[in-house]
Amino acid sequence: MSKESNQLAKMSRRLTHRKRRYDEIEGYNTEGNSLTTCSICSQEMENPKALPCLHSFCLKCLESSSSCSTSFICPLCQEKIPLPPDGVNGFRDSFFINRMKERKAIFKVGKVIMPCASCEATGRQVTSRCMNCNGFLCYKCVRLHKTIKPLRIHKVFTLDQLRSGKVDMSKLMLEKDECCPKHKEQVLRWYCKTCDIPICRDCTVMEHTRPEHDYVPLESAVKDHLEEIKNLVTACKDINRKLIGAITKADKVKAKLDSQLTKATKQLKDAESQAKEEFLKALQENVKTTTDQLNAIKMKRYEKIENEMMELRNMQSKISNVQEIGNQLIKSGSKHDVASNYAVLCKTLKQVQGEITLHNPVNVSLSKVKFNPHQKDSVEGVHLGTLSSGSMSPRDRTGKWVLEKEIGVEGPGKIKGGFGVAVDPTTSDILIADWTDQNVKVFDSDGNYKHVIFDDYLDLHPHDVAVSVDGFLFITDYTACVKVFSHDGIYLNQFPARSPDGKSSITDGSELYGLAIDSDGNLLVGSSKKYISKHKQDGTHIATMKTAICPLFIGMTRANRYAYSDTRIIQYKGSLLYATNLTASYHWRSWRPCGVCCSDDGIIYVSCYGSSYGGGQGGIYSFTEDGSYLGCITTDVTWAQGIALIDNDRLVVVQFAGRPAKIFSYVE
Repeated sequence: MSKESNQLAKMSRRLTHRKRRYDEIEGYNTEGNSLTTCSICSQEMENPKALPCLHSFCLKCLESSSSCSTSFICPLCQEKIPLPPDGVNGFRDSFFINRMKERKAIFKVGKVIMPCASCEATGRQVTSRCMNCNGFLCYKCVRLHKTIKPLRIHKVFTLDQLRSGKVDMSKLMLEKDECCPKHKEQVLRWYCKTCDIPICRDCTVMEHTRPEHDYVPLESAVKDHLEEIKNLVTACKDINRKLIGAITKADKVKAKLDSQLTKATKQLKDAESQAKEEFLKALQENVKTTTDQLNAIKMKRYEKIENEMMELRNMQSKISNVQEIGNQLIKSGSKHDVASNYAVLCKTLKQVQGEITLHNPVNVSLSKVKFNPHQKDSVEGVHLGTLSSGSMSPRDRTGKWVLEKEIGVEGPGKIKGGFGVAVDPTTSDILIADWTDQNVKVFDSDGNYKHVIFDDYLDLHPHDVAVSVDGFLFITDYTACVKVFSHDGIYLNQFPARSPDGKSSITDGSELYGLAIDSDGNLLVGSSKKYISKHKQDGTHIATMKTAICPLFIGMTRANRYAYSDTRIIQYKGSLLYATNLTASYHWRSWRPCGVCCSDDGIIYVSCYGSSYGGGQGGIYSFTEDGSYLGCITTDVTWAQGIALIDNDRLVVVQFAGRPAKIFSYVE
């Protein structure tokens, strides 16, 4: 490398170091905005006040923005905050922002004319800063600090020392003691656990006396709080990931709605062009009416989706703010910062966790809208067709299910002995566990064969398969362990299920059958020993619930309850809600329930096995979530096994004994 190149590299490293140090002093957050800048006036904060929602503003801006005597609306997150008895001035001072302003001030001296904090002389340039007096000093006052005995113990540093980094300014500021807002001469050395605030010695004998108040040394409280804040930040990451996933899903629903609306409008225009000339006037009126219906659907659906997205973004904004403040406290917060913000961080995190628990995911049925044109021989008057919005309740459906396609009939994709089936939540690909052929076959959403997944090193006779949103494949194969594969079919690892008494399925002699993934991304595994074991996707055991029979197949309802082979629905903790005897109630022939899946609009679909050897006839039946029978979808299946939904309005059911899988579509 040439001499010039070496010099350029050194200069680049020097500039990068300076910019990193400047950004640290400026206090930039993850969005690139200075934390010391007021979002109301866009100026550096004066007398910064911290709200319970963790946002900070100038005192004067809060006073000018407060139009109500009892509450205040945060301009950033729109949270309604009760006002303290003495108004906005009662909000706590932001030690955190004041400390960052003090850092920035050191780098602005020289750019801005600034008088000496001691003698207030304006004709002399300030050269140093006293960390005890919190002020800039001229050279004469620096001499006085060194000669007057009470001032000799003050820590005085030149601006060059502070700017160059020779003196660790961050460490000095973190070690600096803060004075009590009520007792100005007293240092905050205690922490009141009853009120969750730092206090001074006078506070302990006046406002925060024992036994009504419990207080401990501030250092001890800060040590405990920092550990809890680290756990809070970790929890924030998981919550933020879920919120981002929910927002992404809402965006996809909206995009799909746009696509369906565009397609329906195009079909409408195509039908319009085919109409006869003498019906043109009435035809245009019909077009206008249908278009108005489409626009009404669009406005109503957009409003619902946008409201859902607004709630999700508000929750994400809150949790991101908690995460950002927590990271700042861990990185550069003083003990007073930690003590002042700890209680608010905990309260905000619990609030958002509660909101997420109660929040229902965006219903994908909102994207369903379809124009059904009339056939030429069935046109009456000038009606071009009808609209189906996909939003009707299960009992109001008037259409029927029709066979769309048989898949796995012949060729390399031929299904020799199908059992379980799953639909990839991202690509809508269909994955079928072929027990006889010892592999998992993959088809696209239209039933076209794509490829096969198997492992030469495993004795794989797959019974059921599940796919996570991250693309991981989980397979049960009549052994005691769940096999985990990548989306490309590469074997990753395996783990056993756990019985209610904590035993491994390897030791209790279990064979594993049904698989499902709940709304939290957890894996549910059915065992031949009549239990369902719940795990994280890395195999970590969470809980185990006993079942009345062996859960051959498992489905998840929208209420996050489990439906398994005999259509029994059990709550989250495992208590039985109801059981339906299909054989006795709805069919006189000899068959039994097998596969089960649940739609976003609250319908449970059950595939029933009816062997021709026993004179039975299989079928697909539907129920509501409360167990009410809706009707028979079809009896055009015999050896039915697993069943799954494709985009909420198409069913794929697998058959055993070399029979093809079938796709059924719902038609209005």
